[in-house]
Amino acid sequence: MKSVIEILNELESDNSRLFKVDVLEQNLDNKLLERVLKATLDPYTQYYIKKIPDYDRGDKEFRNPLEWALDNLDKLSSRELTGNIAKQHLVDILENLTASDADVIERVIGGDLRCGVSTSTVNKVYGKGFISTYPCMLAGAYNEKNFKHIKYPALVQTKLDGMRANILMFDDGKVEVRSRNGKLLELHNHFDDYSKSLFYKGATLDNLSQFRDGVIDGELVVLSEDGTSVLDRKTGNGILNKAVKGTITKEDAKRVRMIAWDLIPMDDFKIGHSNVPYFDRLEVLGIRLEEAYNTSPDGDLIKLVPNIPVENIEQANELFQIALNNGEEGIILKNGDSPWEDKRSKYQVKMKAELEADLLVTAWNEGTGRIEGKMGSVTCVSADGGLEVNVGSGFNDEDREMVAEDIVGKIITVKYNEVIQDKRKSTKSLFLPIYIETRLDKSKADIL
Repeated sequence: MKSVIEILNELESDNSRLFKVDVLEQNLDNKLLERVLKATLDPYTQYYIKKIPDYDRGDKEFRNPLEWALDNLDKLSSRELTGNIAKQHLVDILENLTASDADVIERVIGGDLRCGVSTSTVNKVYGKGFISTYPCMLAGAYNEKNFKHIKYPALVQTKLDGMRANILMFDDGKVEVRSRNGKLLELHNHFDDYSKSLFYKGATLDNLSQFRDGVIDGELVVLSEDGTSVLDRKTGNGILNKAVKGTITKEDAKRVRMIAWDLIPMDDFKIGHSNVPYFDRLEVLGIRLEEAYNTSPDGDLIKLVPNIPVENIEQANELFQIALNNGEEGIILKNGDSPWEDKRSKYQVKMKAELEADLLVTAWNEGTGRIEGKMGSVTCVSADGGLEVNVGSGFNDEDREMVAEDIVGKIITVKYNEVIQDKRKSTKSLFLPIYIETRLDKSKADIL
């Protein structure tokens, strides 16, 4: 039977999803691989260590098996061990493994198998629900079909230009901030006390059973150093990407704010559906935020997104044009009676002027002339393989210093004018694609 690292290396050797499915199917009887896949990709399993600590990779007479290491990771995921004690526990694990098994554990801790295998690919082989998917409600496309599901009076909210995130408040008093694909953001407990004030029932803070649980959905933005304005998307998300990596400073974390638009009961969030109407969810969120604003010294950490009621599509279009004239990206039109659901909802319409796509980078291409030896462009594909495009515009000089390992396998956002047919291939392409940003908060590309 092949070792886990041999299978991961084989999976990495070909970008084709069909190839990866075939390799996984060939190794279905490998229970150790199954454990590694689940330990790495399950969004609700976190190890709370962002950077692998230094450890001795020297030879030892005896090495423990990979199964032993996976068993011992439970002390990290359960938070039985935290802080420096947790880091030392991980060092002890890594120093008692072979080099190849230590490599596997490093990938597990990092939540990245480094072989291009996504949760959807694994679930295709092992069965739906083998790996839990992190829920996320998305707005529908700007088209006539979706407008038919909007019931008036509806709500208009400005489409924000930051990083989508959730603040999760658990009933034991634990607070987590996660990206739209479930990655834990290290913000040095920046939102913890404020979030507890939103969900606290009463009694004493020592009685952790007194916390309601729930999930705040919204967008993270970053203030300028003087706190007077919000940074542009690329600069702000560059700082927030450090929170994904676990390298953000405490000073930068203090400048992070959330603009919130939803509050979902935790049980409903985990099953991916809530029948509580949006108007009601929004009202409860607004009341709690107003109370916290009036009583907390950090009242502006989380703000409610402005809501404007509209009676018809004509009023929505007027606000859309005003948003564009003000330099905003667009608006979201929402049906107030709608449920919360883990999918692209027909009850919310995203009205945008510019088109964007999140694509998977599959190749790094060297530049010519002034940028010879540096990155000239990257080849990107959609999740279904129906679109492939080379993106060479939008990169600054710092971006072009990236080597293949820095960007291949990552998701990037690309702005474009229209989808076109590639005359050389059967796939579609993009007209005038421009790189916007690398999405460390996202692990799956858009479909065509």
